[in-house]
Amino acid sequence: MSNTLSTQLTDDMKAAMRAKDTKALTVIRNLKSALKYAAIEKHGADATEPDPAESIAVVRKQIKQRQDSIASYQEANRTDLAEIEQ
Repeated sequence: MSNTLSTQLTDDMKAAMRAKDTKALTVIRNLKSALKYAAIEKHGADATEPDPAESIAVVRKQIKQRQDSIASYQEANRTDLAEIEQ
């Protein structure tokens, strides 16, 4: 049985829910959403998951967005928001 990124994220999401780890749960849900959106955007409404190369690109894009947000918050002296984003 192959373990796709989507399957791994679902397993991680379940573990985060059991552990009541809200930060991890939020990150995983956002990443799953971004992957699903990328699949739909590329392959249409019946898409299930982007291919591995597309998945890596989506993950990298999400990381860059988070890093840019942190930098913007720090420039605006919003350390509270920067800490949440980190």
